[in-house]
Amino acid sequence: MYGRSAHGACADMTDDDDDVIVIVTERFERRLSDETSKLRVEMSSEFGKVRAEMATEFGRARAERAEGFGEIRAEMSSESGKLRTEMADGFGKLRAEMIDRNAALLKWGVLFGVTQTAAIAGVVALLR
Repeated sequence: MYGRSAHGACADMTDDDDDVIVIVTERFERRLSDETSKLRVEMSSEFGKVRAEMATEFGRARAERAEGFGEIRAEMSSESGKLRTEMADGFGKLRAEMIDRNAALLKWGVLFGVTQTAAIAGVVALLR
């Protein structure tokens, strides 16, 4: 370097630095892409595990809900059967009471009509 001009030495350093920068940049980009691809692979495998675990838990929860709903349905059907039986018995008793009451009303209505007819016939007989 002692025998050369400053300008030439500066140009040589700049050329060498450009090559070094290009090499370092290429290495960095290569490493960055390698690490990024490793990260992507790791993320996809972890996401796959999470998805599988979620699917398993979702299936288990669905089965538990279905089992619970099955129990509820069975209980509801047995209770609704009991309710229907009780309602049928209650309505049967109500019908019997209504028939008895209607028969009593009819009996008293006929008795009232007969006595009124007899009373009117008696009054008409007296006035003649």
